[in-house]
Amino acid sequence: MWECEPFDLDLNTILPASRFSENFGPIIGRLMRFTTPRRGMVLEDALQATLDGAVLIALQVQPGAAQASLGDVDPWRQRVVVRLTARAQAGQANRALCAQLAAWLGCLAGDVTIVEGHTSRLKRVRVEGMGIDAVLAGLSAHLPRDTTDDAHA
Repeated sequence: MWECEPFDLDLNTILPASRFSENFGPIIGRLMRFTTPRRGMVLEDALQATLDGAVLIALQVQPGAAQASLGDVDPWRQRVVVRLTARAQAGQANRALCAQLAAWLGCLAGDVTIVEGHTSRLKRVRVEGMGIDAVLAGLSAHLPRDTTDDAHA
């Protein structure tokens, strides 16, 4: 994923001021912003290890999807996007989230609990009995493969 980086290049050092009109400076500067890649958020940024050996995962849940899938990492909210087929009614999406994460990670459904955001789409989930490397490997296997899209296209 490509994101914009602040532009701090002095164009007069590249092109002499006599050959470079000041009208083109801001235009070239804006165009060069799009060519400079910035590190996008990676999956590790949404994971947090606790002192007792559990792992916390920051999630953004989208209930009512056509198919349950693990989406890309949302850089603005710093969360992993999870699409669920269950509707957000009477805790169905919460139960489906725990069951789906357990299936993706290869652990028991009782090891996955929601610790924050029971009634919100922004949730924090606790996975017990697995290290951060095992959770990272389990989730990485289900991430979408086409993550090289340009954010400006």
